This record gives sequence, C-alpha cells and structure tokens, in this order.
Amino acid sequence: VVITALAAAITSFTDNLSGTPTEGQKLTIRIKDDGTARAIAWGLSFASRGATLPTTTTLGKYTYVGLVYNDVADVWDCVATVTEA
Repeated sequence: VVITALAAAITSFTDNLSGTPTEGQKLTIRIKDDGTARAIAWGLSFASRGATLPTTTTLGKYTYVGLVYNDVADVWDCVATVTEA
C-alpha cells in the first residue's frame, strides 16, 4: 500500500478494510505526508508485535510499516517500522 501527499489524519486503517488475508500473508505500507505531520490511528485490526505501530508521520519523510497476518488473533501484526533519516 502506498500513501503519498497525505493531507489529513488517518482516523482508522481498520474502517472499510476489505479482503480475506491468509495466515502469514505480508503487507507493507509506505506513508509520506504533504509536509505536515499527520496522526495515524490503526484500529482493532492491527497490533504492535515486535515493532510499534507509528502514531504520526514525520514531516516530509517516508515511513514504512511491515505487517504479517496473524490468523489466530485475526489481526495484522506489526513486525517492523522505519522512517527515513
């Protein structure tokens, strides 16, 4: 998933989430704001496991979030995050 020029806060990644993920499926989300830091709310379909879900963007920087689907818990586990220097 690629989000560029984010111009508003993300109030929930879980709202309107569609599809049927499978155990161990990987998902990478890349987010870059429009030059203003933006809040990120993940919702109940995401959990910090091994890495902490970011709660805000960093001014004009790319943030990558690595996720793996956990079928037992029915959530996307965050296993990696990095923001460019």
